[in-house]
Amino acid sequence: MKKSITKHFFYLLASTSLFCACQKDSISDLAPKEDITIEEKGISDIQDPSGVIIKTYSFDNDQNSSLMFQDDESEAVMTSEDRAYNIAQVLRVKAIDNKNIEIANFAPFDIKNATIQAQIPGSTNNPIRLLKINIIRAHGKRTIPYPFVKNTTLFVDTEGNKVDLSQYQSTGILPKNISFDFAGDGPIVSRLKKLSKLKWNIKYHDFDPNNDPANNWADDITPKQVRRYTGLMINLGLVAVSNDFKQDFLKEQIIGNDGITPLTLAQKEKTYNDLINFGRLNCGVVGGPNNVIGLGGGSTFGLADYLLKNYINKVGFGDVPAHELGHCLGYNHSSNMTYPQKINGVNTGFSPVMIRAFTRFFEKNEFSVRLDNYYKPSDFN
Repeated sequence: MKKSITKHFFYLLASTSLFCACQKDSISDLAPKEDITIEEKGISDIQDPSGVIIKTYSFDNDQNSSLMFQDDESEAVMTSEDRAYNIAQVLRVKAIDNKNIEIANFAPFDIKNATIQAQIPGSTNNPIRLLKINIIRAHGKRTIPYPFVKNTTLFVDTEGNKVDLSQYQSTGILPKNISFDFAGDGPIVSRLKKLSKLKWNIKYHDFDPNNDPANNWADDITPKQVRRYTGLMINLGLVAVSNDFKQDFLKEQIIGNDGITPLTLAQKEKTYNDLINFGRLNCGVVGGPNNVIGLGGGSTFGLADYLLKNYINKVGFGDVPAHELGHCLGYNHSSNMTYPQKINGVNTGFSPVMIRAFTRFFEKNEFSVRLDNYYKPSDFN
């Protein structure tokens, strides 16, 4: 059954003569989950300064890991709820059952030298250093047994205290009784940890399952588009949490939905916090006969394919994502949270703030996802 979409708008971009539309969505996501395979490969031991042995894993080839979002992967798998992730957990650890966890890298670059931490109520007040990852390749994933089930049962927490998990060796632990995070002090992990302020739950979505030629969505979302999207959302998140972006936004004159009244500082602070704490974002690709380049509203966030291609190497990017996020935050076309407005002869609003922030990041080489570390540079040819 085709999912319902209520259109909000179409607009003409003067520089490109293309249209951008915004809308709310009603979505029910049911898709098959991937098969689980559990292997014991790519494991080594290191000794903590306290003398505790920590299992260290490498997920860097086809023998010790598999890849997500590859060209032979089905759309049903790519867009399933199993592939939804929180932007703060780009290195996602998920309990599969009492004894096994899946580790997945939703970044389009390798992540190195990360520590997976776990919190188990009643064991210690501090996160437990569960295992170390020497490397997990871009979009790699792996299902493994808990180290305390098949290997060591003695661990250390982040304060250096020893923690005995032998009580879980035979029974495992209920998924609801454990939570995970990742840590590390290298430049890759340090940048990704900046995203911990965000609450964005990202899922890639096909808004046109019946391939209706008359609507404004691409017929299908492709693996290449999803790969690009994973990088865009990381870079967009880094901009959103940066202090320069926040301060620039709070200084900007933002006009409300009546098209006249400027927001107060308190109202702008609330809008910024709403952006940071926004929940679900169903990310899709727009297309169709009307040259639409963006759709947004509610949990819907859609961009044209060429935008997914240009974000990685084009200074001045950011206007269309800002426009659509403005709709997600509840603003209409009378507000310059969507279209910029001329104030004292200067383009003013959310989009100009976003463009300036993206430009600063490009100039300072501060983005996490770049052509020089993206694992499939041919995606941008």
